[in-house]
Amino acid sequence: MKLGSTVTLTYKGTLDDGTVFGYATEEKPMIFQTGMDMAIDGFEEAILEMNEVGEKKTFTIDEYAAFGEYIENMTQVIPREQIPVTDIRIGKRIWLSSSDDGQPMPATVIDMDMRTVTFDLNHPLAGKSLTYEVEILAIEDAPENFVSAQEKARHLKEQSKLLGGDQGESYR
Repeated sequence: MKLGSTVTLTYKGTLDDGTVFGYATEEKPMIFQTGMDMAIDGFEEAILEMNEVGEKKTFTIDEYAAFGEYIENMTQVIPREQIPVTDIRIGKRIWLSSSDDGQPMPATVIDMDMRTVTFDLNHPLAGKSLTYEVEILAIEDAPENFVSAQEKARHLKEQSKLLGGDQGESYR
């Protein structure tokens, strides 16, 4: 399959213990364009090795090609009065905004008391190997002028350097 192809597929994703963490059916398939950072790296790499409609494949990707390793100290304790959600319980995922960049990120409640709530900022599937059973339903060729997300990012970085931004230490 070529980079930039639009792929329609079904899948069932399981953990090592057999727990199903996600799926897509024929009625509600997964559709994505390869090369656009629309799927995790290991999943997309395995899909790119497939070439035919109807092709089935089972593969396992390790934590590094999935959601990364689980980082023990990626937790944050926040006073309850600073949390905009009132229905807080252990296991609930809510969106937190960082004061550094303002970007919201999902976090899971892992502990709480009357004054504080402790959040785990790791992805729920971090540190886990993921097994997928996939069937390709459709493949649409990439447009002739396709530019992958990686190529676009590389181009924008080079343009930024040319325009005086992101010169790095070597420029100064």
